[in-house]
Amino acid sequence: MSAAPTSIPSLRPGPERPNSAGHSPERTCVACRRKRVQSEFVRVTRAPEGWQVRGGSRTGRGAYVCADSPECWAEKRLRRAFRSEAGAVSAQLHSLKTPTDQS
Repeated sequence: MSAAPTSIPSLRPGPERPNSAGHSPERTCVACRRKRVQSEFVRVTRAPEGWQVRGGSRTGRGAYVCADSPECWAEKRLRRAFRSEAGAVSAQLHSLKTPTDQS
């Protein structure tokens, strides 16, 4: 007598696993190391002329910084990720308007 085959759980969405439509990607701030939803960050990308703060999506090397925490924009906190270019990145971040300033 043979045993019935056991079922192996699938990683694909199915009736037992909900669709990932409500999923929001999680990222980590390079300054404070806090994990949050991707939409709560500003993305800093590597361009041929150096690191740039840009809206929208851009392919290539990038880092995330908290959008609502100006203390994360300080040059000293950005040095680990941006090394000698931390001052330029900090200046670009400070030139952005924070969400609370848009009244």
